[in-house]
Amino acid sequence: MHFPIHSTMALGFAAFAALTSAACIEDQAASKLAKAFGTLISAYNKTVADTIIAPNFIDYSESINSLKNSGCTGPTALTGPTFTSRATFESESAAQPAVPFKILNYWFNCNNVIVRWQSDQSPQPVIGISVLQVIPASTSYGWAINEIWVEFDSAAWLVNLGIFKPSCSSSKREEKWIA
Repeated sequence: MHFPIHSTMALGFAAFAALTSAACIEDQAASKLAKAFGTLISAYNKTVADTIIAPNFIDYSESINSLKNSGCTGPTALTGPTFTSRATFESESAAQPAVPFKILNYWFNCNNVIVRWQSDQSPQPVIGISVLQVIPASTSYGWAINEIWVEFDSAAWLVNLGIFKPSCSSSKREEKWIA
C-alpha cells in the first residue's frame, strides 16, 4: 500500500498528539495534586502519601538538607538527595510536626507541577517553590509524584526553630556583604 508523504506525516502527527495528550497532566489534576502535596506538609497523612508518592520517589532539597544539618555542614550532603525512596520520605515526614502551608500559585506543564507556597511561621514566614515531577499512575489522582525539587528560605526556618540566632546589627550585615 502506498501513502502519499503528506498523509503519512499527518498520521504521524496525529499519533504523536494522541500520545502526548494522553500522558500530560491537566489543570484539574495538577490542582488536586498540588493541594494533596500541601497536606503532606501541613498535616502528614500516610494514606495521602501512599497515593500521591510514587514507589521509586526521590527528593532533592538543599533547604531541607540544611535543616537536617541544623545549618552545619553535615551529616547530610548539602547537594545530595534528601529522600531516596517513598519509605524514607514517609518515615521522616511522619516524625515532623505539622506546619502551616498555603499554596500561593501553581503552574504545570506536561509532567511537572510547580507549587509556590508559604508557611506562616513565627517570627518569620517562609516562602518556597516545589517542582513536582509527575508520572501517570493508577490512583484516584491519575498521577503520582516521582521526583521533587524543593527550595525555600531555610535561614528563616532555622530562626523559627531557634537554631539560628541572627545578628541584626546593620554594620555587621554590611561588613559581611562587602567582604
